[in-house]
Amino acid sequence: MSSALVMGGASGVLAAPVSPPEVSPAFTESLQPVLRAATTTAGTGAASLKFFARTVGSSTWDLLDGVSVTVSTVSGATGSASLPAGRLSIQQPYEYRAEHCDSTGCTSSATLTRSVSPDVGIGPRPGATRVPFTLGDQINAQVDVGSGNLMVTTPQLTVPRVAGDLSVGAVYNSTSRAGTRFDSSLSSGWRLSTGSDVYLRREGITGAITYYGENGLTGVFLFTGNDTYTYTSPAGFKMTLTGNTSTGWTLTDHASADKRVFNTAGQLTALTDRNGNSTTFTYNGSALTKIVGDSGPVDARTLKVTTTPGSKQITRIGQDNQYDRGGSPRWATYAYNSAGRLSSITDTAGRVTRFDHGGNGNLNAVTAPGGAVTSFSYDSLGRVVSITQPTGEAGVPAVTRFTYTATSTAMADPNTGQGSDATAVPHTSYEYTTDGMKLIATATDPSGNAREATYTPLLDVATASDSAGSTSFGYDTAVNGGESLTGVTGATGASSSFGYGNTGPAQFQPATGTDAQGNASTYTYSGAGNRLSAANADGVQASVTYNADGTVATSTSPSGAVTTYTYNADKQLTGITPPADSTLEPRAYTYDEFGRMRTYSSGRGISHTYSYDALDRVTKTATSNGGGTVTYDYDEAGRLTTRVDPSGTTTMSYDPLGRLTSRTHSMNNLTIDYTYDKTGNLATVTDPGGTTSYTYDTRNLVTRMTLPAGELIDFGYDADGRRTDTWQGVNTAHTSWDAHTHTDYDAAGRVTRVATNRTSYAPVPVSDLSYSYTSTGTACSSGQPAGTATALRQSMTDHTTGQTTTYCYDTANRLTSATTPGGDSFTYTYDANGNRTQQTKNGAVVDTQTVNSADQLTTTGYTHDASGNTTTSPDHGTVTYNATEQMTRRVDDQATTTYTYAGTNQNELLKVAPSNNSAREYTYGRTDANGLPLIEAYEAGGDGQNYIAHDPGGTPIAIRALTGQIHYYAEDGLGSTVALINQSGQQTADYAYDPTGEVTVTNPVPTSNAQRVNPFRYAGGTYDISSNLIKFGQRWYDPTTSRFTQQDALETLADPTRANRYEYANSNPTNYIDPTGLASGCALSIFSTVYTSVGVGLSIAAVLGSAATGGTTFVAGVAGYHVSSVGLAASLAGVASSC
Repeated sequence: MSSALVMGGASGVLAAPVSPPEVSPAFTESLQPVLRAATTTAGTGAASLKFFARTVGSSTWDLLDGVSVTVSTVSGATGSASLPAGRLSIQQPYEYRAEHCDSTGCTSSATLTRSVSPDVGIGPRPGATRVPFTLGDQINAQVDVGSGNLMVTTPQLTVPRVAGDLSVGAVYNSTSRAGTRFDSSLSSGWRLSTGSDVYLRREGITGAITYYGENGLTGVFLFTGNDTYTYTSPAGFKMTLTGNTSTGWTLTDHASADKRVFNTAGQLTALTDRNGNSTTFTYNGSALTKIVGDSGPVDARTLKVTTTPGSKQITRIGQDNQYDRGGSPRWATYAYNSAGRLSSITDTAGRVTRFDHGGNGNLNAVTAPGGAVTSFSYDSLGRVVSITQPTGEAGVPAVTRFTYTATSTAMADPNTGQGSDATAVPHTSYEYTTDGMKLIATATDPSGNAREATYTPLLDVATASDSAGSTSFGYDTAVNGGESLTGVTGATGASSSFGYGNTGPAQFQPATGTDAQGNASTYTYSGAGNRLSAANADGVQASVTYNADGTVATSTSPSGAVTTYTYNADKQLTGITPPADSTLEPRAYTYDEFGRMRTYSSGRGISHTYSYDALDRVTKTATSNGGGTVTYDYDEAGRLTTRVDPSGTTTMSYDPLGRLTSRTHSMNNLTIDYTYDKTGNLATVTDPGGTTSYTYDTRNLVTRMTLPAGELIDFGYDADGRRTDTWQGVNTAHTSWDAHTHTDYDAAGRVTRVATNRTSYAPVPVSDLSYSYTSTGTACSSGQPAGTATALRQSMTDHTTGQTTTYCYDTANRLTSATTPGGDSFTYTYDANGNRTQQTKNGAVVDTQTVNSADQLTTTGYTHDASGNTTTSPDHGTVTYNATEQMTRRVDDQATTTYTYAGTNQNELLKVAPSNNSAREYTYGRTDANGLPLIEAYEAGGDGQNYIAHDPGGTPIAIRALTGQIHYYAEDGLGSTVALINQSGQQTADYAYDPTGEVTVTNPVPTSNAQRVNPFRYAGGTYDISSNLIKFGQRWYDPTTSRFTQQDALETLADPTRANRYEYANSNPTNYIDPTGLASGCALSIFSTVYTSVGVGLSIAAVLGSAATGGTTFVAGVAGYHVSSVGLAASLAGVASSC
């Protein structure tokens, strides 16, 4: 209702404006809504609009209290006022009104209520904390624990782009089902991830632009009111918006330099990368009709869109002018129920995903292909309060619950009691920030341990703290407005920094970087912002040149070796010509009509041909030169169930959520079975020898393993979840044990001491090693003063001998010396590419190496084939590789040894058969934390299986030997096996290594078979006793030369520290490991610490095809080494990326 304020005067009564103003929020997709009002009648004398706003329940106008805006006296005059910052939160309601005042008085509008739009809290919003859920092979969900939004994503197709494929699919955001102004191409709550559902809405009075972005990301760009038509970006949006209603708008992403171009109607018409390659979007009115990518064959990069006549609602997306091998068009179709809500999506393989909505429009259930049903429930604001998923056991669902208050969210996992409220059972509590954004300030686990974070105004993490200390992230506001990371200081004081100063598209990329050792690197860029070169502290440089479209033309290593890349007219890589002066020969690629790789020809001239299904999954690889074929079969749920290769048949089964439940290979027909608890933790592992079970605490950390014969292995943790204790062969009171390992950490989470003792009744140290990361101040400590905290191990002390080894590094952080007074001391020298050229031991030169332009050893006795495989060496004899680059035969002066693998890479070594000894066989099961298949059983000599008991992450804990003995593992801080201890507390094996992994001590107990049944040695790799080689994932490592015997399948450009594809662990084996064999240029740190990258290398890349359904990553994952040996990991567009 309205009210008129009456004034008395000598000449009578003057009435206020006769009708109240109209008032409403100009936009609500912001924590600072803007109220706009318009007069509905003419005023008398000076006129104004006054604005009032308050939080619901307040007795005063605590947000706006009569803010006055002068307006003209005509009817229809408008004004606006912004609510204050930091007072409202996502979906918070507020009350407001406006008064039209003139010289006669004021007339007020009714008091109205509105809420901050839920769209502020949906999609991949910056800084948010999200909990992921897997619903099917191509459908996933995330819960934003701050806003409570459930985001369901189901990509159907991809559009190939030089700068990286664009995913096209459906996205659901639960809190935006109601209370939103978003106009969807699908149905309420749903949107297309790109195209017609990425658009701009302009607010007439304020000129503000609301951006509805990919997957629901939403924000308001405020018009600055100047003649240049610029806008202020919302918090967390590192983008610049320019344009106006006459020309349209351009939104530039600062990190990628991608430009989103919008027409004057606000529709997305192009996505243009930094090199001018454009993906275009075409419309018929409001309806999207076509998306065309910028690489690949024209038919492969074109997606046609069909909509309901007279509507923008999409009914199918795909390609109608190309056909798969079954003769069907490639379409993803969208169906709707009678209420117009999305009811199903049929993918390009004809599989159906079903969606059930309630009467209020909430998404209540998703049925994935294969039949797995996930259901959801919500509160009145659309926040998800429960997610129910199948477990594989009838009547025993897994229910995750959420409850919300004004300041926090509580989450209880499925293992908690369902009969009690989530806050009454062990739960994780998330406390919000006080700025209304509902980012997470404090997360407290079920045991009461808290982690805290603070944020910058741009919603980057400013500090991250746990019980051990705090890490700070610098975002200097004087540098790129505070957008760019300028420094990181860890909890120990170790710090790194980044400098900027580039202009144009490279403005937000670093010009310099200094690591915690004080080593500075410099970077240069092209006018388009492509990385041209990187140089380390010694000026050693790697560089790249580009074609006009941004694809890489040449790369030059620090040694000056040049590799050349060629492309077809569709911007697909067709050839790689290696450097001259090496054995390497060119590699070649062809593609099918969908942009998928059809053939790959290796340097050896061997051809690999690939077949695909309608989802672009590899179904068959055929290899020339006797390489045979490998076939892959998938179930309806999209899971690989059968692989048939020359070694035999591997079969796999799964639970409803895709977790592996059994695995068998026909070579020995040994089956490994798995079960899981309701939270998804590994519950049991069953092999022919019995069942190992696992117990967890409320934090879902494994606290106990029970072996088949009842032996107990217990684990302890600190407040931050780091494992501090492992008791092997322990009683429930921990008063009696066969072996005990205790681990200490520093404030950054790095291992500082790991000590193993045997026999609790009279503890005997087996291994006791401590590590220091503080500079010693010696001449070899990278120039850092004594006492300076660094990121590298500076020394190791063996407390069983009292000896301390000091480590030194060069400016590229390569190990240059390991000095042990009273023990062995080593020095190492390197060339510009990181090849080790000399090693000394105790002052004497023990190894000298020379290399060619491709980093291949040319020292006498070494040869390589045209694919870069080492074919002869003094230590390992003559080596033969099959057509898929697997090492299959090795002949030395002792024996002829054959090697058998499953699949098309070397991840699964099945058998090693030396002519002078018994064969060794390996059985694999689930994958470890690095995605590698675990050795579950090991047969040494044909006399029966030995079973390996791993923790849930894949770390080996014990060997259950065929003799009935248990051998418990003891490891050092690198993950190397240093001892085995049996169930009587006796040490049954002892191992020691030099800094690069050569075994220096191997002392098995004469009456024990422990060494014989142990497959793991240095850095946790699989040790081949017949060659002394160590297998890390896909490659064999030679510790005598400290390099791999084959090139890395991944190739990194424009980074001098990653130029050598034979290099192991960045030539820093005291700090890094490479468990996959795919990271010699991107080694994994063996200690926990904060790692932040701003993009210091270029990855060559996903040219395995430009397939419309985006199955190219599966090619590398399944087809194996010979496909990924293309050396392609991301895009040959030169987009900066990091490990």
